[in-house]
Amino acid sequence: MMKYFFCFLILLISTSCVSTKYSVYTDQGNFDNIKAGTRYTVYDKSDRKFFVDVTSVEKDSIIGTRNDQRIAISKKDIKEINQNKTGATVILIGGTVGLLVITYIIADTMRALGEGFGLAIGGQ
Repeated sequence: MMKYFFCFLILLISTSCVSTKYSVYTDQGNFDNIKAGTRYTVYDKSDRKFFVDVTSVEKDSIIGTRNDQRIAISKKDIKEINQNKTGATVILIGGTVGLLVITYIIADTMRALGEGFGLAIGGQ
């Protein structure tokens, strides 16, 4: 049971550490949050996914590298740009797992103490 909980928790946390930097639905052409020198996940309007290390944001396109090749993606073709926060994900998962382990140890100790007191009170 605990193993399934850990798997669910890791999936939940890893998907929650993504920050949307641009969405065609909310930002409508405002690419001010996109910074050069950062890795982003870019989705085009046909839902293709690109991992791009952005080198510059031009007037009509995003310039970057993908698989060590220079690419330019037209701003009018971009549906969404996300930034993964890997460091935050690792810290969050580690802290959560540590907290769960400590909680399990405390609960197990309390159960053992309860059994011991129950036996002592029962006269056994």
